[in-house]
Amino acid sequence: MEEWNETFLNETYNFTDCSLRSGPLKSPYFLGVTYTMYSIVFAISLFGNGMICYIVISSPRMRTVTNFFIMNLAIGDILITILCIPFTTISYLLQYWPFSFFLCPFVNYSQGVSVFVSAYTLVAISIDRYIAIMWPLRPRLSKKSSAIIIAIVWFVATFTVIPSAITSKVDQPDAWFEQCDL
Repeated sequence: MEEWNETFLNETYNFTDCSLRSGPLKSPYFLGVTYTMYSIVFAISLFGNGMICYIVISSPRMRTVTNFFIMNLAIGDILITILCIPFTTISYLLQYWPFSFFLCPFVNYSQGVSVFVSAYTLVAISIDRYIAIMWPLRPRLSKKSSAIIIAIVWFVATFTVIPSAITSKVDQPDAWFEQCDL
């Protein structure tokens, strides 16, 4: 079995240029389509979520509790766009971690925080909607209380992902190969 694994690795990987010799991940068409699609998603996400933030900030009429939650969700999505798409795409297509040892735990932590901020903001929006439906005559959340809830969302998100930063490391089984693992 060990002989087969070594033969498979020698036939599959070219150890001199740190890349796969062949296969679908090295096809120029696949790479072109992948980079194009990720670039389109990146640009649309930044533009759309940036517009949401701009509209809520620039228009006094749009500064409602629900819109503050939606803007916080947009900020979390912008962070996902900036921190997840480039690092994940590049390391996936190259099949190794090309960034520094420091960036491995930092990127994993930042990605986790941005995902949890989005998820916890959706929870806060859901609770706000639930309260509005169940008790329609009660006063709504104030802007100050929504700001406190948003701060709590960020605190809990940053605290929840700390184990990811602690346990993330770059695994380097060979001299040419680096992999960012949890």
